[in-house]
Amino acid sequence: MDPMKVLMLRHNLHQLVLDQADEVYAVLDRSAGCRALPPETLRRFAGVYRVSSYDSLEELSAVAGDLLTRGTGIDRVVSFAEFTQYAAGYLAHLLGLEHFSPILALATRDKRVTKALAARAGLPVARWFSIPDITDAPDPSVIEEAVGFPLVLKPAGGWGTLSTVKVHGRAELADVLAGYTTEAELVTQQALVEEFIDGEEFHVDAVWRDGTPWIFHISRYLSPRLHAWTRHTPHGSVLLAERDHPELHEQVRQLHLRLNKALGLERGATHLEVFREHGTGRLLVSEIASRVGGANISDIVAARQGVHGGVVALHELLDGDLSALPFTEGSFASVGGLWLVPERSGRVAALPSRAELLAHPNVIDAAVYRQPGDTVEVTHPSAWCVMMVVGADSEAELLKAVDELMSTYRVEMA
Repeated sequence: MDPMKVLMLRHNLHQLVLDQADEVYAVLDRSAGCRALPPETLRRFAGVYRVSSYDSLEELSAVAGDLLTRGTGIDRVVSFAEFTQYAAGYLAHLLGLEHFSPILALATRDKRVTKALAARAGLPVARWFSIPDITDAPDPSVIEEAVGFPLVLKPAGGWGTLSTVKVHGRAELADVLAGYTTEAELVTQQALVEEFIDGEEFHVDAVWRDGTPWIFHISRYLSPRLHAWTRHTPHGSVLLAERDHPELHEQVRQLHLRLNKALGLERGATHLEVFREHGTGRLLVSEIASRVGGANISDIVAARQGVHGGVVALHELLDGDLSALPFTEGSFASVGGLWLVPERSGRVAALPSRAELLAHPNVIDAAVYRQPGDTVEVTHPSAWCVMMVVGADSEAELLKAVDELMSTYRVEMA
């Protein structure tokens, strides 16, 4: 078999790509993470391209032009990050590859397109209204008529609940629209408002080949993400075992299959967000990403099945065989994640060490991203400082362990 040549748009799983692919070319931007790659890592790439931004069509075109004129013969484009999906689709198109595309990137990055395609396929979605220019938003009464209150205002192409606001009435909406700004990571000023759904929130993490799931995991957030953000309840999720929730798994699997068909998605990783509405029990499509889940979701998946979610996604992308993956049962019957977010911006005064967390009998793995003295801007729910993979003998015991960990460990701000 000829060596598999991969063009990688940098993310924190670059080491995994280097270990699994035969020949790797990198496209690196000016972010701190790319600048911090050590020389020994850079030497492992078959080639390195530098761009000012993953949103620069001219620079991405130049990358494709060099590869094509050299006859490099790239086989796959790898993008595990949300902010590189459009670049990945564009490069795959220019290089004549079929595993990803600009239209699939649009369908899974723009929440309006996702909802429109889902609704066209007969899947329930929240009522929504597009704002093409947030600096010239329509009158709040127009939005109220289309969506009602309470509602959620969010970027059309955001992720991780960045710049997402819950609004309860017309006067509040007018104030929010007048001063609304987005996080620096978000480029577009297009937004949408959508009906607020009162219910449970789930994330579904899967990898697909020819429309069939290789892995399929449903997790319920400990609290819906906006609820956790505004009321300081636990951030994290519990992975739901299919044997304990068979009906939910069947319903979500059928919903996912219909959504994939509507989006034209047949292979690769997906991270789907779904609500189950209180009172009606109906499942509503919220949004989907054509990538592995963020935070430490792939590590939680590894605790359940013995193989990291990113490894499964990359193995599928490189045309591997499912039977070659060493799946095993985890040591705990129930697993989940707990993410510590400071209650306010400021300077970190104290936080637990990784060794301290791992000494706890329910903590399988942990990562600490900050240290005392660091300044943290807490402007959105994804300002994680500590992430834990938690395990227990049952779902009920897992939730008790989460409560204990929350009361024991926190990020103290000066």
